[in-house]
Amino acid sequence: MNDRQHGGNPALRTRVVDMTSNHVSVSQPVLAEPDTDLVIGREGDVALGVVPADFGVSRRALTVRATAKGWSIEPTNSNGIVLQPWGQAPSWLDIGRPVEISWPWVGLRIIGSRSDVQHWVLLEAGTGSTRSLGTTSTQTESPDPKPLTKAQSAAIAAVFPQHLSWPPVAGPVPHTLDAAARRLGVSTAAVYQRLEAARARAYLLGSHPQASVTEPDYVYVLVRNGFIQFPQAEVVRG
Repeated sequence: MNDRQHGGNPALRTRVVDMTSNHVSVSQPVLAEPDTDLVIGREGDVALGVVPADFGVSRRALTVRATAKGWSIEPTNSNGIVLQPWGQAPSWLDIGRPVEISWPWVGLRIIGSRSDVQHWVLLEAGTGSTRSLGTTSTQTESPDPKPLTKAQSAAIAAVFPQHLSWPPVAGPVPHTLDAAARRLGVSTAAVYQRLEAARARAYLLGSHPQASVTEPDYVYVLVRNGFIQFPQAEVVRG
């Protein structure tokens, strides 16, 4: 990321999203100044767990810093934090152990004490390119696979909308092939064939063999290598 992007791009931002079963509350974007700590929590620079009130969120739940390589994240929330880069598998962050991640869009689910609300912190940088924070594609000896066709991309979007949502979905579940077929107006066999072809491209990029086309690991590989485009930086649901 060059200095102009890093210092003046309003898309380099932090947002707080609180979600209940029937309501989504989104904070105003906060510009993430480079190499400057931004504390998020009930008493942080960015308020979290205040409206709606959730005392299970720590007063200083996490500290975020935008760096030239990506994001520096220090998790301090007593109930834990789930790291969810867009289009990638989620992972649990260890309290008090900082992590560095080079990924343009990162979701952080802050665990509170209320079961009826999800607290998300969204880190958004640049235009949503896997290379906008200095990340690189997986290097293999195989020739680069061809881009996905529109039909293949549509099949992935129909089966994995929760895995590709922004903000992320907690515990995403793939849709069935039958449901995807009805959404696309094609046969179940056609959806399977399109996903199978997309999975074959992921194999060329180093994806491990998978028994089912509804397992998301190959989709994560396609995202990492730029074969699936980031959505617009808006609060959307798949």
